[in-house]
Amino acid sequence: MRRALEVLGCAPVLTALTFALAGCGSSSSGIAPGAPLKIGYLASLTGYCDDYARQYVQGARLAVATIDARGGVLGHELQLVVRDDEGKPGVGVEQARELVESEHVKYLAGTCSSAVAQSVAELVANPSHVLYVAGVADPSIFKSGPEGYAFDTIPTATIEARNAAAYLRTRAHARAWKRIAVIGEDYGYGYQVTSAFERAMAGSGQTGSGGQTNGGQTGSDQAIVSVDYLPSGGRDFGLYIEKLKAERPDVVYSTAITGDAITLVEEGLARGLFAKTKVFGIMDYGTLAAMPRAPVGVEGYTVYPSAAIYRTPFARELQSLGTTAANGGAAGDGFNQIEVIAQGIEKAGSTDPAKVRDGLGGATVQTVQGDVKIHHCDHELAVPIAMGPVAASTRAQPFPHFAQLRLIDTSRYFEC
Repeated sequence: MRRALEVLGCAPVLTALTFALAGCGSSSSGIAPGAPLKIGYLASLTGYCDDYARQYVQGARLAVATIDARGGVLGHELQLVVRDDEGKPGVGVEQARELVESEHVKYLAGTCSSAVAQSVAELVANPSHVLYVAGVADPSIFKSGPEGYAFDTIPTATIEARNAAAYLRTRAHARAWKRIAVIGEDYGYGYQVTSAFERAMAGSGQTGSGGQTNGGQTGSDQAIVSVDYLPSGGRDFGLYIEKLKAERPDVVYSTAITGDAITLVEEGLARGLFAKTKVFGIMDYGTLAAMPRAPVGVEGYTVYPSAAIYRTPFARELQSLGTTAANGGAAGDGFNQIEVIAQGIEKAGSTDPAKVRDGLGGATVQTVQGDVKIHHCDHELAVPIAMGPVAASTRAQPFPHFAQLRLIDTSRYFEC
């Protein structure tokens, strides 16, 4: 890559966070006619997200096989090149750089970690024109807007929190959900979703940032009585649960995810936390399936695409992966990431990432969830959030699932 640029008279300037090319922008993809179109896929195959990362890769590989079976994209077969980012930003940047420089990929996807995605998005935010698609919650990753090369495939923490606040506000009178305790994860995502939730509940900014409230007041007769953060990967949340019991909130809004959500709900049920206190929060199918017993009646939501929720061609494709992967959500998101890239290339009629970027902004794409709009202002997809009370396994759905399922249109929560 360096030698090719020097021949063109362009001296590459490589830093820790950018491939920025001094005075030299790429105008074509450099992919030979009929050659495989490589997509670099970052997956946290070791570290805290290893189980979900394998499902991401399963979904991405399935999408590649499905697309190639229908003739590829503009005469190119897709080729997935997987790298382990270990859930670490430094490793993710190193792997992404290797994919671009050595494997000559023009498209990147994947990662479980917003921290990794942030670093990779900064890496590709430059004239070298590498398009990046990820399913991560940090809205700041997509702040570059129409000029950026990063696209999101799940609702961000801000959208998720606004939807949760709207739901809890509707329960203020009908179910007397007045006193709200918030519990989340002790890292970036937990702080982001909690802060956005406080702002959304306040309406006019009456709550503070960083998990602190001004007198616990919201914009209605509801009050946030406490905010706590669970240590990620904790094995015993007894102290947090006893504190919640002592505070006696009407509802606990939990944004704990994966293993922490399982530990919190299982210990909470065993300790009687929910005997008089309702719980509302993230209950994706992968988390529910891992619980020894389903928390029947708990009201929850998922931002990830599970095959059992939707009746679309892509959801049916996911079913070939088996119940766990098809409904866990990660495989569906990996599938969507590859499809967004492929459909963007088809819409642009070009493999040039700059043209694909422009073609995807404001476009509608097919996903596991159905037809979804990509917002031009921030490159986030307006994918629906699935909500409902948790139900036990049935013959028709042999795994814990949402009864009385509702699909929430998230477009109302975007500010553009």
